Amino acid sequence: MSINVKKTDQTVEFSNADGKPCGTYHYMDKFKSFFRGLYTPSGKNVVASPPREHPHHKGLQFGLCTSVANFWEEDKASEPPDNQLTIGMQRNAKLDLLTGSEIGFTQVIDWRTDTMSVLSETRTISVQQNPDAYVWTWDTKLTAVAADVQIVRSVWGAPGYCYSDFGYCGLGLRLAADVFQNGNVVPPQQCGSAPTSISFQGDGAAVTFEQTAEQANALFVTTYQNAYPYGPGGPGFAFLTFVPTPRDLISLELRYIVTVSDI
Repeated sequence: MSINVKKTDQTVEFSNADGKPCGTYHYMDKFKSFFRGLYTPSGKNVVASPPREHPHHKGLQFGLCTSVANFWEEDKASEPPDNQLTIGMQRNAKLDLLTGSEIGFTQVIDWRTDTMSVLSETRTISVQQNPDAYVWTWDTKLTAVAADVQIVRSVWGAPGYCYSDFGYCGLGLRLAADVFQNGNVVPPQQCGSAPTSISFQGDGAAVTFEQTAEQANALFVTTYQNAYPYGPGGPGFAFLTFVPTPRDLISLELRYIVTVSDI
């Protein structure tokens, strides 16, 4: 089994030996790079398109909020009204395909505002194919460029809302409704638990997140059955997050493994 990769002026496109898509990574967006979609070997797309009320939920994406700028929301209308920060942008600086036996790419990203660079990121994403799954490894290293940069928590919601407690800091996606509307989370989780592995299982497909124990200090999950805090018909949002600490950000290294499988 083999996976082919092609770089265009806007995307990195992954496909299997039969030419069927595995994933499409968009790297020239103004605000952030993201995957839309991600497919199982049988062709089920597990990633939802961004809804009208949350256009910044673009796909499988990584983001966080800093004391200098917000790198999650993409306009002030989407920010908490009592905590409006400068909107930041994750701008592609360079992207090269991996060479040798690894299939994927390395990307350099300038996390910036209109007037200054805040963070520099080196992101490496690779994929392997198993008989019933594609296994994606997402490595990121963030380094502060501006002085006195801190990661800060989201202040959305009332006290007790999970994302208020733990912040939008990490890797997440919206699950495709046609696949996960009647799905479940394995093992069952409570918001704020800290698993190193969690699987979202739907109609013939699953998405499994893995992270190191050092990263696994919080989890924010909503499903279509338990839509809190979005209400009935919620987004089915899968999110691996870490609790930001009130310290200057010098450097941060994270690894996520995302397995998209047929079940």
